[in-house]
Parts: sequence; structure tokens; C-alpha cells
Amino acid sequence: MKTDLPGLMLLARGRWVEILTAAGMPSDGIENRRGRPCPKCGGRDRFAAFPGLAERGVVYCRFCFNKNTNPRPGDGLSSLRWWLGVDAAGAIEWLARFLGVERGAAVPRHIERRVRIDDQRDPDPKWAEIADRWFAEMPDPWRARAAERLGLPVAALNRLRVGWAPEHRSTSWPMRDPDGRVIGIRLRCPVTARKWAVVGSAAGLICPVDLRAGMPLWVAEGPTDTAALYSIGLDGVGVPSAGARADWVANLARRLKAPEVIVVADRDDSGAMGAARLVAACVTICGVRVIHPGDGIKDVREWIVGGADADDLRAVADAAPIQQLNVRCHQ
Repeated sequence: MKTDLPGLMLLARGRWVEILTAAGMPSDGIENRRGRPCPKCGGRDRFAAFPGLAERGVVYCRFCFNKNTNPRPGDGLSSLRWWLGVDAAGAIEWLARFLGVERGAAVPRHIERRVRIDDQRDPDPKWAEIADRWFAEMPDPWRARAAERLGLPVAALNRLRVGWAPEHRSTSWPMRDPDGRVIGIRLRCPVTARKWAVVGSAAGLICPVDLRAGMPLWVAEGPTDTAALYSIGLDGVGVPSAGARADWVANLARRLKAPEVIVVADRDDSGAMGAARLVAACVTICGVRVIHPGDGIKDVREWIVGGADADDLRAVADAAPIQQLNVRCHQ
């Protein structure tokens, strides 16, 4: 069965910076740059990213990727073909796997959205060292300013070990595996809110190392939503994108002996599909509830900054149906 290419391209729209970076293009060389050395052939003053890169994914090299080459620039899929050195079928397969779609239809199955996707079962200790250094080097007034921009208390950022990455002029958010080991670092521009990751990072969970056992495990999407949960005293974990690392959340819930998992899903299609993945992964461990912010509220951070407290979220969770795996034995 053929992949639904129009549906696939629709899912990719707006995410081409992330997609091309995940394919290996250096993020600092493709966004808003013209006349740069080509990251593939190395030619000086040959490479450019077209306007609207996130939407269209079009890049160009005057020497190795132009109107006379095969493939030639035109859209993000052509850029993938050129960069990966594959044909159209190979680029479609790579993109489908990255976006997490099943063969035949653009239905997300496994969503990973970071620079490099791998298990990293032997995490490189450099990530923890970098995260610690950036945390220590962030002046207290800067951290207070970053917290103020997010509408959150400084303590919530401190618990996640948020630091300052001077090379990128962004805040740094460590990502961890289920055992708490740092496997990569996510970055966030405090001015534009642009999000990306340090090259070589693996997509991981956003959480502290001191999560309490025996407590409900709240799940949010992204680091700032996770920090918002901590700001009202709820223990939780953030996934790198909707539904990503659902199996790791399940492993964490098992290790912490969580009585239930509560997924706070964004009010969009991606949030709904990500919640479904989390339910499927965690329902074998404990009961799972899915809740959403109120009408007109985009995500849990907006919900909390708008005045919701832990009791408000618990009340919504208590009213949500609990999904659990029931096993019946037949004699």
C-alpha cells in the first residue's frame, strides 16, 4: 500500500527546520541564512535556505543542488532526497518514519522530533557535564527573567536544571532517559520562543531526578508545560513532542509505582493523537486519564498561568474516565 503523500506533506508543514535538522543538516546553517558554505559539498558562499523554510523546507546550493541537478530544489521532500542521497521513495520512507505514520495513511504512530533519534543505551556523560555547566553559569537575574517571561516561578526552572547556553543565546533544558541520565539538551530562545536541540542530542524526557514514588504521574508536552506542573506542586514528566517516548513514560511510571498516569493533552489533533499513544503505552502499567485545558486555552502552561491550581487540575482529572487494562480469566 502506498503512503498518503499529500497527508504526509501536510503533517510536515511548519516542521521542516526540525525535520531537516533531524536528517543531519546543521541547524545554525540552515535557518535564515544565505550565502553560507554548503553543509554537503563544503563550497563557500553557495548555500541558501529559502524564505518560509519551516513551511516549505526549500534549500539550495549553487553547486550541488540547483535547477540543473537531480533532484532539484522545490520542496522539503526534494531537500531530503538531496541531503540523504536517496530517491523519492527513500525520502518518503524516511519522512514517514520520522513523522511516525503507518504505511498507507498519514496517521501518526511514533513521533520523534529531535536532532538525532536513537536509544543511547550508553549515554555520553558529556551531556550531563554540559547541562551542569550551563545551569551553573546562568546568573540568577537571568533565570528570574526567563521565569518571568514564562509566567512561572524560578523554583520550577531550578528543579528542571534550566541553564543558559551562551553559544546559542538560549535557555537550556536537559532531556533524560527513564533512569534519569541526561541524553541531550533542548534549547529555547527566551525572546522568540523558538525551540531546537543541541546537535547530537537524543529526544528524551523532561523531568527532574527527584520524582516521588507512589504519586500520580502527570504528563505534559514539552519543557515549559512540565515546568508549569511543578509550579503548582504536581509531579510530572514532559515528553519531547506529542506522544513521543511513550514507552519511556511507561517505564518511568512502572519504576515509580505510579497509581495512575494523567495526560494533559493540548487541544489540537497532534495532542489527541499523542494522548492516544501515551494511553496505549501506559495502560499496561496503571490506570490512565486524559484531560484537556478549558475551552480557548492552548496548553497546560497557559491554563496554569491563567490561574488554575493543583486542585483545579485534580478536579478535572477526577471527572475524566480512567482507562485501564482489564484481564479476565476463563476456566
